[in-house]
Amino acid sequence: MTISPGDPLRLLTWQYFGEELRRLREAAGLTQAELAAQVYVSASYIAQFEAGRRKPNEDVAKRLDDALKTGGTFWRFVKKLIEDQPVFAPHVLSFLELEREAVACYVFESNRVPGILQTRRYAEALFRAYRPHAPVDDDEIAELIESRTKRGARLGAPHHMQLWTVIHESALRTPVGGPDTMHEQLLHLVDQVHSKRAVVQVLPFSAGATGVMLDSFTLLRFADLPPVLHTEALYNGIMRDEASVLDGAFEVYAQLRSAALSPSASLELIESLSQGNPDSAPPGQRG
Repeated sequence: MTISPGDPLRLLTWQYFGEELRRLREAAGLTQAELAAQVYVSASYIAQFEAGRRKPNEDVAKRLDDALKTGGTFWRFVKKLIEDQPVFAPHVLSFLELEREAVACYVFESNRVPGILQTRRYAEALFRAYRPHAPVDDDEIAELIESRTKRGARLGAPHHMQLWTVIHESALRTPVGGPDTMHEQLLHLVDQVHSKRAVVQVLPFSAGATGVMLDSFTLLRFADLPPVLHTEALYNGIMRDEASVLDGAFEVYAQLRSAALSPSASLELIESLSQGNPDSAPPGQRG
């Protein structure tokens, strides 16, 4: 039986995971902080695992098994739940579940439109670029596209998650999927801004190394949980919630917003590009 991420049975299963983690930790005579030090996460993460509020990925589950000498029980538990969602990599599934709970999302993207703002055709072009040998009717790509395009519903009623995103100018000028697909994507960005579903700022080429040398990242805020920083590499993602890390990440994000064009100037640039003006320069840089 497949358990969807929001299924009540899945939530109960994660609560059981947390109860077992707490029982075995206490039996081992470890505090949450002591266990956290052994598995390289923060003590607050251990507390949230035990409460069933957040879910460890496979790597963390393996380290929990090693620390508590469970013979792989936690890893098999997590792996089974992840296999119920075979189309997603484990770190992607973890991020999507967190995004569904977030009340605010702050994104920096260095080379593409953020996933939550992608159109169906733009998303398909990206997935097919990642999997160039996939058949036209590939079921996994179809499911990935469906999942990505549904994420935009978080920005409307009844959820109203606040989204603020800084996008490097290169992402807007790279013709993903060809001119027609990119035109549609740019119009979609314009619509999202006009409808107040997102605030978009463009980090122009003229910003220099500030935009070029940073990897993409996302900051998530929650109603009653600590914020989370998410960064993603080719085959893994990293979640951090330590106060010092988050302070630094929000400071970097503030610097990016300061270096970027204002929301109104960004909208003007996106509208100009959507109208087929590839030579458009950001406001203030036009001759």
